[in-house]
Amino acid sequence: MEEFLTVGPWGGKGGNPWSFEENNGGIIGMKIVHGDVIDSITFKCGDEYGILQHSKKVGGNGGSKTNEISLNWPEEYLTSFSWTTVKYGANIVIRSLSFKTNKTEYGPYGTKTGQPFSHRMEGGVIVGFHGRAGDNVDAIGAYVKITPKEDNTLKMVLPVPRGPGPWGGHGGMEWDDGVFLAIRELHLYVGDSVIHAIRVLYERKDGEPVWSPKHGGDGGDQIKTIKLEVSKEFLVRIAGFYGPVNGSNSFKALRSITFYTNKAKYGPFGDEIGHAFTSSVAAGKVVGFHGRSGVYLDAIGVHMEYF
Repeated sequence: MEEFLTVGPWGGKGGNPWSFEENNGGIIGMKIVHGDVIDSITFKCGDEYGILQHSKKVGGNGGSKTNEISLNWPEEYLTSFSWTTVKYGANIVIRSLSFKTNKTEYGPYGTKTGQPFSHRMEGGVIVGFHGRAGDNVDAIGAYVKITPKEDNTLKMVLPVPRGPGPWGGHGGMEWDDGVFLAIRELHLYVGDSVIHAIRVLYERKDGEPVWSPKHGGDGGDQIKTIKLEVSKEFLVRIAGFYGPVNGSNSFKALRSITFYTNKAKYGPFGDEIGHAFTSSVAAGKVVGFHGRSGVYLDAIGVHMEYF
């Protein structure tokens, strides 16, 4: 029994909603028109009978460059994508896009500056996209298909695409690392009574390590490192405080964070000032993070694998 998940969209709130999903086949191509930002995207799918399906053009008529992607489906299929955003006129829009398949990587298309994000779902196949668009592509998300293993272990190991949280302020931009087999290491950038950033070393299902982007700004004169021996120790809960930063009552970010494993407590890191939060104490382990970040780590949430 296959599972279908909707993740995102991420980006701005301008334009109008759009959606494209394959029809019992796979995505075999994309046409991306871009310049300073992503102006438009067109998708192409093919089904098991060789019938092609084209989407309507998503976005506007601008753009000075055109790139086309052709996938050798079903041997090659989309597994993840990454993007940057930027304020363009009055709206936040998608500035660049990159796509990964089980074979290679395509892009980046557009201008790879601005706030970086990426989405990965271990064991998933992207079968469609959705978002918002007007004169440009304002926001993008994906439809992901997960095929359970023959022993039906999916229901035990597949977290929801957006887990508990995030807790914290509403500044910055959304990010989501996705879900992984385990968490090996965490780097926290702390200073001036605030959490500036976090970076996480995950373990993929094939056992290979992969670093997340650095979520947050370049500040923080202290780097706190937590290393876990994944065969024996795993995260079960996070807790912390969030509150105003730099004297602004309207701008809030994480002021402190504490990590709990099945073996120990790490932290608190930062100052325990402001509003307290905690993730669930239900039996399970943390297998990924999501949140908001900009100059600081504004908010954080978890993906859980429940036992």
